[in-house]
Amino acid sequence: MRSKLKTGSGLGALAALLWTAPAFAQTADDADKSGSANEIVVTAQKREERLQDVPISITSLGGKDLDAQASGGVSEALRSVAGISITSSPQGGGTQLTIRGVAANGATLSGSSTSAFYIDSVPFGLVKSAILPDTNAYDMSRIEVLRGPQGTLYGANALNGVVRVLTNDASLDRFEFKARAGVAATESGDQSYRTDMAVNIPLVEDKLGLRIVGGFENAGGWIDQPARGIRNANDSQSRNIRIKLNGQPTDAFSFGLSAWISRIDQDAPAYANEDGNQLTTVPLPQKLNYDAFSAKLGYDFGAFQVSSATSYLKFTNLSERDYTNLAANQTLHTEIRSKIFTEELLINSSGDGDWRWSVGGFYRDASDLLNQTLFVLPAPINFKDKSRSFAAFGEVTRSFMDGTLEVTGGLRYFKDRVTQIELTPTTGNPAQPLARRTDSFEAVTPRAVVTWLPSRRFTAYASYSQGFRSGFNQSPTIIRTAPGIPPVKADRLSNYEVGAKGSLLGGALTFDAAVYYIDWKDIQQNLNVDINGVVFAATVNGPKASGLGTDLSLTAHPIEGLDIGGTFSWNGLDLAGPIVTQTAGGPVTLYQKGDRLAFSPEYTASGFLEYRFPIGQAGLKGVLSGSMTYRSKIPARLLAAGTARYFLSDEPLLARASLGLESPDKWTASLYAENIGGWNGITQPPTDISQQYRVRPRTFGLQFEFRY
Repeated sequence: MRSKLKTGSGLGALAALLWTAPAFAQTADDADKSGSANEIVVTAQKREERLQDVPISITSLGGKDLDAQASGGVSEALRSVAGISITSSPQGGGTQLTIRGVAANGATLSGSSTSAFYIDSVPFGLVKSAILPDTNAYDMSRIEVLRGPQGTLYGANALNGVVRVLTNDASLDRFEFKARAGVAATESGDQSYRTDMAVNIPLVEDKLGLRIVGGFENAGGWIDQPARGIRNANDSQSRNIRIKLNGQPTDAFSFGLSAWISRIDQDAPAYANEDGNQLTTVPLPQKLNYDAFSAKLGYDFGAFQVSSATSYLKFTNLSERDYTNLAANQTLHTEIRSKIFTEELLINSSGDGDWRWSVGGFYRDASDLLNQTLFVLPAPINFKDKSRSFAAFGEVTRSFMDGTLEVTGGLRYFKDRVTQIELTPTTGNPAQPLARRTDSFEAVTPRAVVTWLPSRRFTAYASYSQGFRSGFNQSPTIIRTAPGIPPVKADRLSNYEVGAKGSLLGGALTFDAAVYYIDWKDIQQNLNVDINGVVFAATVNGPKASGLGTDLSLTAHPIEGLDIGGTFSWNGLDLAGPIVTQTAGGPVTLYQKGDRLAFSPEYTASGFLEYRFPIGQAGLKGVLSGSMTYRSKIPARLLAAGTARYFLSDEPLLARASLGLESPDKWTASLYAENIGGWNGITQPPTDISQQYRVRPRTFGLQFEFRY
């Protein structure tokens, strides 16, 4: 009954917005005549469009707001987005995204992410790891978050949505310089400090420009390791540099070259007991490095535009985990090294006629090398996964009734050839034969949308879309022991959605609301399997999950200088059958039919307030802002002593406030406080029983930014 009431409320709110839309159409059109210059433009459908006109549930985070963010990277900014939950990667330095309750289930070493993540034109999708980078958010154009499967235009891993991190291109006609510096103090922890800088140089006026961005952050630790006599052991240092060269040799031809280098070193992971201690006797450093290079070419033929996006990504993740329960001073060293080359060719129609279309092709050549060393073994675990995939896709939109009704259809064909090669026997015994296996996976993902645009300030849509995640081979141990066991199939998600977005009261109130139904089949799960009486850890396809959900975002501008907004999301995604794992004592049921998925919160919510007010006659302005984020408990079940133990995270309610002073287009200074309430609960279920991740304690800081 509770789920029905929630769903009915969401549908009722959406119906009310649809009913009132025509009444505001005339007023909205009149307001548009003077207000269109400030409209947000996005490229979510791989062409420039007004955010208001795109029939997808989207959030766009602007670059100025990201620059004002005092701490954290992209993941910190995403916490306020409707429908998103962020968890830390056990491997350190990275994150995992859950959008609309669809999570990778903590499968960081077997199974790729359920979210597609892009840095400009570089897709960050590893073959068998769900780790995503927590990049520096300074000097961004915007971050676009697309909720729901986007398999037609974005391909594999866009199972629950897409995050696009779009950096600023180099300006061709003006010199720019900006920098910021900040310092912060954390309760019972070390000090933190950061500095970032960006410079733009027009090399050839209106033809060629160079933009260089760099940053360094030292995030002070707050977790102690008493057995090692170390206080604030989880310090981390991050360094990054980004270089972009953009050119426009002719009116029709443009190009962009970019390089992004990032290094993150973490002295220890951010998990601890309630006293803020890590009960370990060994060092646990973590490293995450990536080098991303891309080239984008574009040519406008008049009737259509052709673009090519080429990228190369090199990724390294090193981590240590405490295995002193096996032997004194024992650690498990894990090393993931990935290389990914991609090429996408895209052809878009030009203009705003009755027909709009896009066609393209995509190729990816990727490899993951996994090395794990446990000192009790005479040799490391060492094997490689290779993936070669290609796709062809297309989408067409037809407008009717003078553009007030649009019908869109799209299709993508995808094929992935995956090979796993064992480089060192997994038992550490060279006498064992090496294992090798190759399998292919195919998918066809459709998309269909009907969009109603009665005015420039209101859009309603109904859509069906699919997303998928490619399959992969079992581990070499399983392949050698039981060669007949099938590979892990691709899982597929279907999404049925109705939504509305727009503005009311002359633009004083904007909204984005969506109600959806998800049907997720063949979910990839990490379990133990029994092979000829021997229990092995494996990834298998589990039962499907389905359920309703809703996302809502509201922003109000009641008086001059004041903005208030908030988001709320609920999803009722639950399992259609039990999930059973094997133990030496027999099968154990981890999840029952009707249980929520692991790492899937039922609710997320956020709110913000910002007030700008004049000070004196010199053009100075004061800025008072505050924000909060909330997420309901996240469930997970783990094996402990042969039985299933149920774990829940706590419910983080995190608040932030700042008071600043800014000079127009010159400088900004601000004082801020984060985690004002001093919340110290568990942010997510542990990936094993000893790991309880915690948020940074109450922190106070000062930040200054200069612009020229």
